[in-house]
Amino acid sequence: MENNEEFREGTENGCKAKMRKVFHNPITHLIIIAFIVLDIAILLVVLLVDINVIQVRAETEEDEEHLREELEDGLHYAALTIISLFVVEVVIKIYIEGKHFFSDKWEVFDAIVIFVTFGLDLALAFSPVSSAVRDSVALLVFLRLWRVVKIMTEIQYCVRREVPEAIDKEKLAQEKADWLARRQGHTKV
Repeated sequence: MENNEEFREGTENGCKAKMRKVFHNPITHLIIIAFIVLDIAILLVVLLVDINVIQVRAETEEDEEHLREELEDGLHYAALTIISLFVVEVVIKIYIEGKHFFSDKWEVFDAIVIFVTFGLDLALAFSPVSSAVRDSVALLVFLRLWRVVKIMTEIQYCVRREVPEAIDKEKLAQEKADWLARRQGHTKV
């Protein structure tokens, strides 16, 4: 029975380690950045449509209003899909990082923004509210624009991780070259 528990713990730790490796991969960071940029673009288009910078044209005013509502709904559902992916990202990060996740204030702030805006987006999507309430809550959803800072954090993380690895590889290659030169009886000047 003890072996089963040890096996489960080892597997869980192995699974967490693999997930951590995936989450700290530069490609994963680039995918997250792409989704953040897409989310921001969708939010900005919604804002521009809402304030009539981007105008929806149709033959009649009624068709125009209907088309505008469809466009806003489509963009809203696209944004809701992306924020849902961010919720999954945060939940997985909390799972793999454990208590360490809560020691990073930016990560905690990001998680709060994601959960609050997800809840607000969900409420807007499935509950009939007046346009004034919808517009007020939509302003709170724009908290997600703070994720521009998150993009910079993700890029900084990638650079911080890759540069030392590249330097270590270069040092190792240099040491190997020096060792081979000494072994062949040559000395470096």
